[in-house]
Amino acid sequence: MEKYEFPVSPAQARMLVLDQLNPGTAQYNVPVAFDVRGRFDVQAFRAALEAVVAAHESLRTVFQPHDGGYVQVVAEEVRVALRVERDVPAARAHARLKAEAAAPFDVEAGPLLRCVVHVIADEHHLVLLTVHHLVCDGWSLRLLLEQVSGAYRRLASTGGSPADPGPLVPQYPDYAVWQRERLHTMDESVAFWADTLKDAPTTLALPADRPRPAVQSAAGGVVRVPLAPGTRERMAEVAAGRNATPYMVMFAAFAAFLARISGQRDLVIAVPVAGRDHPDVQDMIGLLVNTIAVRADLSGDPAFSDLLGQVRDRLLAARPHHEAPFEAVVQALAPGRELSHDPLVQVMLAYDDDTSFALDLPGATAERVELLLDDAKFDLLMNVERQGDELAAHLVHRADLFDRETVRHWARAFGTLLDGLLTEPGRPVSAAGLLPPADQRLIVDGWNRTAAPTATRLVPDLVAERAAERPDATALVCGSTTLTYREVLERADRLAERLRAAGVGPEILVGLCLPRGADMVVAALAVLRAGGAYVPLDPGHPAARLKFMIADAGVRLLIADGPVDLGVPVATPSGEEPLPPVGPVLTARPRPADTAYVLYTSGSTGTPKGVAVEHRALLNLATAVRHQFPVTGDDRVLQYVSFGFDVAVSDVVFSLVAGAELHIAAECERLGEDLYARLRDSRITYAFLPPSAAMSLPCPPDARESLLPDLRTLAVGGEACPAELVERWATPRRRIVDAYGPSETTVYATTADLSPGRPVVIGRPVANGRAYVLDERLRPVPVGVTGEIYLAGSGMARGYANRPGLTAERFVADPYAPPGGRMYRTGDLGRYDADGVLSYLGRVDTQVKLRGFRVELGEIETVLAAHPGVSVAAASVRGDRLAVYVVAGGEPPPAAELRAWLGDRLPGYMVPDSVVFLPELPVNRSGKVDRSLLPEPPPTRPDLGRPYVAPATDTERLVAEVWADALGLPPTGAQVGAHDNFFDLGGNSIRLLAVLAALRERGRDGGLRLVDLFRHATVAALADRLDRPAGTQPPADAGEARRRGRSRRERLAARRNAQKGGNE
Repeated sequence: MEKYEFPVSPAQARMLVLDQLNPGTAQYNVPVAFDVRGRFDVQAFRAALEAVVAAHESLRTVFQPHDGGYVQVVAEEVRVALRVERDVPAARAHARLKAEAAAPFDVEAGPLLRCVVHVIADEHHLVLLTVHHLVCDGWSLRLLLEQVSGAYRRLASTGGSPADPGPLVPQYPDYAVWQRERLHTMDESVAFWADTLKDAPTTLALPADRPRPAVQSAAGGVVRVPLAPGTRERMAEVAAGRNATPYMVMFAAFAAFLARISGQRDLVIAVPVAGRDHPDVQDMIGLLVNTIAVRADLSGDPAFSDLLGQVRDRLLAARPHHEAPFEAVVQALAPGRELSHDPLVQVMLAYDDDTSFALDLPGATAERVELLLDDAKFDLLMNVERQGDELAAHLVHRADLFDRETVRHWARAFGTLLDGLLTEPGRPVSAAGLLPPADQRLIVDGWNRTAAPTATRLVPDLVAERAAERPDATALVCGSTTLTYREVLERADRLAERLRAAGVGPEILVGLCLPRGADMVVAALAVLRAGGAYVPLDPGHPAARLKFMIADAGVRLLIADGPVDLGVPVATPSGEEPLPPVGPVLTARPRPADTAYVLYTSGSTGTPKGVAVEHRALLNLATAVRHQFPVTGDDRVLQYVSFGFDVAVSDVVFSLVAGAELHIAAECERLGEDLYARLRDSRITYAFLPPSAAMSLPCPPDARESLLPDLRTLAVGGEACPAELVERWATPRRRIVDAYGPSETTVYATTADLSPGRPVVIGRPVANGRAYVLDERLRPVPVGVTGEIYLAGSGMARGYANRPGLTAERFVADPYAPPGGRMYRTGDLGRYDADGVLSYLGRVDTQVKLRGFRVELGEIETVLAAHPGVSVAAASVRGDRLAVYVVAGGEPPPAAELRAWLGDRLPGYMVPDSVVFLPELPVNRSGKVDRSLLPEPPPTRPDLGRPYVAPATDTERLVAEVWADALGLPPTGAQVGAHDNFFDLGGNSIRLLAVLAALRERGRDGGLRLVDLFRHATVAALADRLDRPAGTQPPADAGEARRRGRSRRERLAARRNAQKGGNE
């Protein structure tokens, strides 16, 4: 059988590359199925199908590898792959159809069209046609069905041949040659797209359920979008009012939806275009569809009608440039190529309002069967088709990134948003709601049912009750000091009497400027017993800072262990002498609404602010919230953090109200072996540690089950918890609790029990607490969408001491509570999953972007910490470079090994430029990593685990010099060796673009493409490639294909002219 070879079209070339990245998938299967009732002749249908295949070379094509690419090979004739399945149970028929539609094609062996007929009964058949996208697009599928229907009708009417060649048309291989020949004429169109997309974001940061893998797969899912009846008609009305089309309305609505769920205002959305402008290709079957990338700007919160006008103008301006191949546009813009995501665009809108696919069979009815394949071509694809007088829409998503339940919520949100936009197109896009009423009730009320009883007596009274119940039980251990409950209460009451005599009572603030130890705990309890409020002041802070806090809070008296000059009277905690009077002696006891303490936190402006917490909030923490951990009288509690950190409050009240032992860690027991020894020797059963401190604990993998057997609860918080911490320390006998909450909500707002192999989350609201994730209009966002976390409930602080303006800004009215309710705006980003569990996603004001990509530092740290040679790690962005800081668990692994570890698990743009080894990570007094103290990465060659070999030739030296410049390495010295790998040296795809540009500036690019730099990743290999430039002439068979295509077009043109002349 004769075969002919032709070059592939640009669209086919791109699709073949993508098909290689995800082999064995149905990513590019194009199925259509029909339920046929009535008289159906299978053999006539086979003959009709064979006639159409014989008429179209594209349907007789396979693809063979050649010279690093592919050619398309056309067989002169093929036998159609039609299979008949009999006695198929109706109940299983649809599942069988879907499985057959999803069966992968072998693009090299073919055939790339197949048909299955399921015989359900004599006059009941299911017909499935599946074509590979390489040889057929949506327009072509309609043509295929029309022509098969026509051939079948002719067979049915004549009983003879189905042949009806009709007018001669060019074949797809001619089109492919023509497309390649026209590439050099499309510079103007490519320049249009380059200008339109200049400085556009290279990624759309959709909120994912899991980290983006290093290499994306085609695994996906499909969810139906509920559209209200009459949506198509309403879209037409809105379109008419702006001289637009319904398709433009859907595009504008989809852009608005993406902006709402991603938070981005500058969006790029892929759109398929038919590519059928030339009259000669109207009836051609093949891959003519092209992709264009359309930008939408939602900055300034435009009215939907204005956004629609913008979309209309941009789509119309793009119309003359539809034929520029998408791959050429990507090459021109040269965004950083990553296997983790598609270049330039990651979302698509496919909209088809034409008549539905139809199979017209005489003597039978053929109703289309909906087949939704799960394979994903984009992160998110909105597919909209006409079904009768209505529209059917589906969201196709990557399963690597999104859970099906998340996308179900998004689908409902889009339907709600579209309805709102169509109802009031003149209002700002942000005014339209996203949540259906049922979803809003679930999120606002259903997930905030946290009512729990609290005690009626205040915390200082509860501590006295414990002392009365167990006077001789150990209450406090600090170094060599051990105090029983009787001793603690006696000391506290003696100081409380002196405080009361000096005029301390409700709303009188007493500063505690004491080192960590038993005196600090006793003094805090004494102030509460006296009815006053305490303010912890760290004696290690500069005097100017302490004076500011004292003046800002209105501190009237200072308790210190020695003389200090801070502008207020000073007393020692253990003396007997009367204290300086601060006011008249008060007899009133504290009430629940009185201040219990004021705790200063660092402000974003650098000015500390004092959080005033009332007794009722402290009581809720000590009783209702404590039971969620839980801490009981049998526990030994470690008090780790500074007393100026809010967790110290929970450590103290959890322990003393429960009747437990409180063990105060010394400054020298903050990290590593020393901290481990304290936990072990004191047989601590409950500890709250910042994740940085917990990660510093030695934890040999083969001994994890036996380490610290007494530690039954490890609570972590204050910074993001790495998953590796859970893997190391969670055991069947030990809980790992993520405890999230700012000082403004009295220490804890949400908690979650963490388990190995599960995502790290911050969980659900604590007892009598409420949590919301809201948009900028204070509306709940859908599941899976990022918003700002707001907190409410019994743990709410009063506000900021003497800062009414800041209090009003951060403590706002709660629209979901009875009148007078307040909620705290955290400035933290979060999202709900489908079960109502909260995840923390970072700060609103500290989102890190690098080279156009949003970089999740916590993700990098978590993956790196899972390396067996890493104890703890931190990531930081320095200028346009990404650095990681590593504390090794033993002998430091090579930097190249760590970069490879990350590269196998994360997108390339999250692989660091530099790896810096440190003996320990710098931490602040709260035990959190202090990123400001991380050193600048040295601009030196990293340890690659291989000897340095100097470049030997002029070209190697040129390449080494260019690499050193692109990587920020010193231009002299043994920095870049002949056998060094670009990526091991800290390179990435973005820096490859700098290499390519530098070589072109020096006139030494040798026709290089970006892919060549990936293939030749060492200095020697790239130098060898530059010294042997790739040939610029096409291979002989491709040239022959072009000549053959040109000759065929000339013959077709002559024949058309002859036919035209014969008709005149």
